[in-house]
Amino acid sequence: MNAALADAPDALRVNLTVPTTQVRLGPLSFDGLQAFLGVPLADVLSPLMRAPRHQRPGEAGAMLDVYPLAIPDGEGLSIPVKLVGDLGFRNYRGLLVLIVPAAVAEVVRQELAEEIATKEAAGPRFVEALGGGGFVAEFAVRLRPGMRKAVPLGKWGEIGVEAGA
Repeated sequence: MNAALADAPDALRVNLTVPTTQVRLGPLSFDGLQAFLGVPLADVLSPLMRAPRHQRPGEAGAMLDVYPLAIPDGEGLSIPVKLVGDLGFRNYRGLLVLIVPAAVAEVVRQELAEEIATKEAAGPRFVEALGGGGFVAEFAVRLRPGMRKAVPLGKWGEIGVEAGA
């Protein structure tokens, strides 16, 4: 947890929501996302976290891990996803730039259609993934307090972003 980020005046305050992938079988535990990344997601996000991770049910009923983040201007994070590009975000002059694999650009565009129509979002802009492996789509979004956008993942939950105050 980084208390200095919570006070940074140019930081975007968002909650990142991802499906809870930890499975417990008695004393044994397995986290699919951790196995995929090689490290816990909280460790990857820790430089941007303004509060500890917590859990809550999502709209479809699946449990979500919620990561409260503060993203200073010019900062962000991108995670390579094998064979499809990167998944990430960054703060560009107060806009939240979402980075998604090109294969899901249409789903994200549909989720942001209202914001794109009102000029509170723009995209997609297709660029080569930082780690190679294909192209990604970037969407720039002007966040409003309480704004919530998510890509549904069926019974597993969602990957989403919620704007903080």
